[in-house]
Amino acid sequence: MKLTFKSASIDDIDRIFGLEKKLINDYETNLNLDFEKIFAWVRKKIENNIENYKCIYFNGVKVGYFFLHNEGEKLELDDLFIFEEFQGKGIGTKVLEYVDSIAKEQNKDVFLYVFTKNHRAIKLYLKNGFEIIENIRDSRYIMNKHVNS
Repeated sequence: MKLTFKSASIDDIDRIFGLEKKLINDYETNLNLDFEKIFAWVRKKIENNIENYKCIYFNGVKVGYFFLHNEGEKLELDDLFIFEEFQGKGIGTKVLEYVDSIAKEQNKDVFLYVFTKNHRAIKLYLKNGFEIIENIRDSRYIMNKHVNS
């Protein structure tokens, strides 16, 4: 399986935001949050960083997105989305292998946040060497992968 990656553009903002909004609606357990404020923050994050998001292509077809960025001594994997119709085909694993190669080049660990109820994503990350290192208010886990794992 060969994946290719291209930089996202402003044309991708609405789709990434829609995926992020659905993820929050599906998995956030704290219903007392100000969702309008959260969605505004998420939209701004995407808009401000769109040139750093990557589109994932499989056989020339766009199948998802991810955002990998420096956070001090580590890399953060943010907004990894594989479109629903392409899930379960090994694409997420290949993206994580690609992220791992970047982490090794930079000699940095990788961390991410994942909703505790997103069992499918958690299973993918655990299978690919990530470990849960923190539980945030029973809503999210922080998962980490050591560069030399």
